[in-house]
Amino acid sequence: MFRKILSIVSILLVLFLIVGILLPRHVHVERSIEIERPAATIFVLLNGYKTFTSWSPWAAMDPTAVYEYSGPASGVGAHMSWSGDPRLVGNGWQEIIASQPYSRVRTRLDFDQMGQADAYFQINQAGSGVHLTWGFDTDLLEGQGFLGGILAKYFGLFFDQWIGSDYEQGLANLKVFAESLPAEDFSDLNVEALDVEALDILYISSGANQDPGDIADVLDTAYQEISAFITENELEVNGGRMAITRAWDEQGYRLDAAIPVVLQAVELTGNVRVGQSPSGPSVRVVHQGPYERMTPSYEKLAAYMAAHGLREGSVSWETYVSDPLQTPPDDLITHIYFQIAQ
Repeated sequence: MFRKILSIVSILLVLFLIVGILLPRHVHVERSIEIERPAATIFVLLNGYKTFTSWSPWAAMDPTAVYEYSGPASGVGAHMSWSGDPRLVGNGWQEIIASQPYSRVRTRLDFDQMGQADAYFQINQAGSGVHLTWGFDTDLLEGQGFLGGILAKYFGLFFDQWIGSDYEQGLANLKVFAESLPAEDFSDLNVEALDVEALDILYISSGANQDPGDIADVLDTAYQEISAFITENELEVNGGRMAITRAWDEQGYRLDAAIPVVLQAVELTGNVRVGQSPSGPSVRVVHQGPYERMTPSYEKLAAYMAAHGLREGSVSWETYVSDPLQTPPDDLITHIYFQIAQ
């Protein structure tokens, strides 16, 4: 009887080994979803880790997990490590190893003692939004001995179910998060991140409704008074005219019309005041064209900041590089700045 049981066990063990040897060593898992946002927005969300915990399927699984970030904020080399409950998310890291705007991001993952893998996000245009695919690939034999490799192959049979369900949840979370952001496509926007230095300015605080014509009249009146003050006091102009937005809401537009100067001791007259221009971490975009067509640039810049997880500061402002009296409207250059909240 004992010999018979031993024979059966031996046969089962041999079968287990033979089947294990024949099982595939590579595992591929992928899931897809449609998201009603431009490819640029989705790419930015996936090309770094700043907003990762806002949609990650594992963040809610272990809220106590600790995430650390290193390397560049986005693109190749952006690195995130995590440390959590071994029964839930465990320890590991992932790093972006390839990045192609606005279509593909590849990452390398390390799950500590559980091995390594590669993942990718493929972004394809689909109507007004995108078709996003999240894929996973791993070599089950990498770093394993013979018996460990056999066991890993058997576990590989369940990867599509285990990882696939997480990817489905993550894509659903990402869809909700992305579609909560502005819908403007900022892919054609050339944005610079700057640490802006303050300038001494002469300014006049004013108000206007949101009609471009009324705003232009208010600014023109203020600039004339400031320019007359500069001429009277023989001051040196130190930059382009500025319009500093203090509020833009249902009550209207509240602003400071300003001109940078090399400041000297002067006696203020009329509505003119002395101050400093906004400063600190900011983003800037260059707008070319008539002033009344700047709204799309503002909307795209706001969408850019939202996708990058940047909060708008207390002010935004415009610097008028071109002289509107000597420049055709289509050639006017305006620098638009948004201060970044810290």
